[in-house]
Amino acid sequence: MTDTVLLARLKHETNTFSSLSTGREAFASTSLYVGEEIPPEFRGTNTDLGGFLRVADAEGWEVVPTVAANATPGGVVTHDAFSSYLDRILHGIDAADPDAVLLGLHGAMVTDRHRDGDGHILEAVRSAVGDDVPVMATLDLHANVSDRMVAHADGLFGYDTYPHVDIGDTGETAARAMAATLDGTLEPTIVIERAPLCPPLPPLQTATEPMASLLATAADAESALVPDVSVLGGFAYADVPEAGFSVVGVADESVASETATACADLAGAAADRRREFDRTYTSVDDAVVAAAAWDRDAPLVLADVADNPGGGSAQDGTVLLEALLDAGVEDAAVAAIYDPAAVEAAADAGVGERVTVDLGGHIEDNGDPITVEGAVRLLSDGSYRNQGPMSTGLEVSFGRTAVLDIDGIDVIVASHRQQPYDPEAFRSHGITPDRKRVVVLKSTVHYRAAFEPIADGIREVSAPGLCSPDLSSFRYEHVRRPMYPLDSE
Repeated sequence: MTDTVLLARLKHETNTFSSLSTGREAFASTSLYVGEEIPPEFRGTNTDLGGFLRVADAEGWEVVPTVAANATPGGVVTHDAFSSYLDRILHGIDAADPDAVLLGLHGAMVTDRHRDGDGHILEAVRSAVGDDVPVMATLDLHANVSDRMVAHADGLFGYDTYPHVDIGDTGETAARAMAATLDGTLEPTIVIERAPLCPPLPPLQTATEPMASLLATAADAESALVPDVSVLGGFAYADVPEAGFSVVGVADESVASETATACADLAGAAADRRREFDRTYTSVDDAVVAAAAWDRDAPLVLADVADNPGGGSAQDGTVLLEALLDAGVEDAAVAAIYDPAAVEAAADAGVGERVTVDLGGHIEDNGDPITVEGAVRLLSDGSYRNQGPMSTGLEVSFGRTAVLDIDGIDVIVASHRQQPYDPEAFRSHGITPDRKRVVVLKSTVHYRAAFEPIADGIREVSAPGLCSPDLSSFRYEHVRRPMYPLDSE
């Protein structure tokens, strides 16, 4: 008998400090597919749905694709958007009566009605399918895992890498566990242990300590009866009680106790090593000095880590760009400044013409607008497909886009907020990043997967933004305390 498996993807990483509301347009401008649009778009991609589909094809499942909705991180998700996509999932369940449900979630979604958006999704799905239908979900490494999420799922599987180059592998792991559950060889249960720790994003990079050895220990704990142990760093820019570091294990019921012990040991080790998550960053002044003196064959990458749209920042910060312009740095490229009005002005002027705009600095407290004059080098719809190791094959878009040459710096100006973690962000706009002296990225860690191989130096620059690694700059009201580094002990 062929099993029927319902698939859905509903993801958002919510920065509760952001003033930008995340509505339907935010999903539509990032990644939104429904029904039978989903398999051809995601099959063969390094995504959660791509991983689900690879296993589904091998198992011969009848898949029921419902919705694939993802928005660039930002402020709280509107109820209108959230309910419309969740309703598609629930209507699919009602129509198909599936044998199983696989979900691609993030784990740090907050809506204007539900502080724990992912928990609400899982509870609604559980209510719709009943207790006898297995429900499993993939999660981002930055998930804030709630007890509600654990209570209503049979399996939660987190990414093991940051940059997230294993999203497709995680989808496969979840789907293989689902196959084992359906054939009766796995009776899954979830165990979770937490640490009083909520690091900023940069030290969660999994190629560095302490995450590297914590993840290696987690991998050693996995087996046929323990298909997954996830070390989840949490998302520090969501001011919710669930925020923070957790270790989640999916195991057969027969080894639940042993798995809980392994997870507790990992959480304890993370807490003991909490000061290893501290690090220093390059000031804007020092970054500009390095850029002005750069004379190597491969580029210097300046990561504007705090103004990262991939963590909910506005992506219109101007402090680093203004400093580079003031210092006369040339042969540089910037991806990207979010400023739809500047794009419109460039389009009105036309390619080859000069235009004066008040660029960036319109949304959050991350720099003032800077008045610049530049030549319009290119106009584009801003769409491209990732070619690097993260989310390979996935189509992303800056929206309507202009490239301005401002005193020797090529600046990509975008109409949609989108993290530029793939070199195609430049190449699709006529810029070859490995031939530039200096490359500026609005990204915190994801860029490393594809840009480290083409760079000769990287500086993590501490300009303003809503992903600032200095968590003391945010006012927390709901996070559990004590919590390191918010509290020294």
